Amino acid sequence: MKKLTKITLGAAMVVMGIASAMAQSGLEDPRYGATPEERRKNLGDLNWLSDEVTARNWDAAAVYVRSLMQNAPAANSAIYAHGATVYRNKIQRATSVAEKNALVDTLMMIYDKRVENFGNHPTQGTAYILGLKARDYLNYNPLNGANVRKYYKEAVDAAGGAAKPDVVLVYFQQMVNGFKAVEVTPEEILIVYEELAPMMAAATPEERDGFTTLFATSGAADCGVLEELYTKQLADNPGDLELLKKAFTLMSMANCDSDFYISVGEQLYKLEPTSNIAIRLATLFEKRQEFPKAVPYLNEQLESETDPSAKSDLYVRVSASELGQNRYSAAAAAARQAINLNPDNGFAHMCLGNAYLGGQAGCSDFNRAAVSWLAYDEFSRAREALAGDTTGTLEAVTNLMARCRANFPSNEDVFMYGHQVGASYSVNCGWISGSTTVRSR
Repeated sequence: MKKLTKITLGAAMVVMGIASAMAQSGLEDPRYGATPEERRKNLGDLNWLSDEVTARNWDAAAVYVRSLMQNAPAANSAIYAHGATVYRNKIQRATSVAEKNALVDTLMMIYDKRVENFGNHPTQGTAYILGLKARDYLNYNPLNGANVRKYYKEAVDAAGGAAKPDVVLVYFQQMVNGFKAVEVTPEEILIVYEELAPMMAAATPEERDGFTTLFATSGAADCGVLEELYTKQLADNPGDLELLKKAFTLMSMANCDSDFYISVGEQLYKLEPTSNIAIRLATLFEKRQEFPKAVPYLNEQLESETDPSAKSDLYVRVSASELGQNRYSAAAAAARQAINLNPDNGFAHMCLGNAYLGGQAGCSDFNRAAVSWLAYDEFSRAREALAGDTTGTLEAVTNLMARCRANFPSNEDVFMYGHQVGASYSVNCGWISGSTTVRSR
């Protein structure tokens, strides 16, 4: 027999000492049994369980799992971690549906027993355990939607508002699936969405987008469904700020544009005016060409906007709405504000040119033709600023410039009024004024 060195002997003594201390600790721990004999047996079973799992002897390991859950259920959480591994593998090897279902039931029971005995673990407590339970049930019984939803709801509820985003996403996906299978009502989808949305605050942008997309494409976010739901609720609770917020938010996500939706937005804006609501309402009124209703909301947004580029774009929208009402002087004033903030805003130059064309009827004689030169200048600036645009705007600008040229005076008229083509000219016709260049057709 090989003689042990001092170092080897010392190491062996340390290992045996640790093992002895661990065994002694277990033998004195009442969680392992009421008597020393019971504790010794259960400690041995736990060691054998670990060995059988390592050896992938699932049937043998299952015997120890059942024995330990019955005789020492609160001894060690490893009983349940090993137990779940054992039964997952046994499920995969089931030879009949009945056997598989029975094994799944046992796996669910293992999770329940773990919650019962280790639910207060600081990091792997009830919410963590129920999350594993829900995931495994979905994996092995995906067609039983009612139970899948039930188990995921239990996991989310156990987290107390701090459920992990991946768990939240799967739960909501299952709710949406249930809605499409006519097992979940639209109202249930809305309630769950509102409960889960705050939990996604700490999620990644991709996870939040996925969550929002799930709701938006669920079918429960249909404008008709939402309107029917909130018409009754708001009738029963008039002026309820939180209810108005929910209705407006969900109907905005569904891209609603009904009279009811606008009414909700207007009521909400009176109680809690925000830029988001103002812009949404302005956009809806612009879409409907109800420009007098759009302008006040745009003007209110202008008061709070600080970014010059964004403010320039808002002035363009105001100008366009004023043009829609044939208020050419107001349209020109807004367009000039937009240009002052951003000289390269091509749409602002378009609006100013159109305001000039709209207002030139009030000018007389030669000035009326001269206004076309001013408009032409603005459209030329618009064309330069919008170079590369692929939306069809450039074509519109080209057509407007052609319209201006058609209104240019003839060479004879230019001469008759004492001017020369290419010379400078100052237009002065009420609110329309500016320096331009004399041109002829």
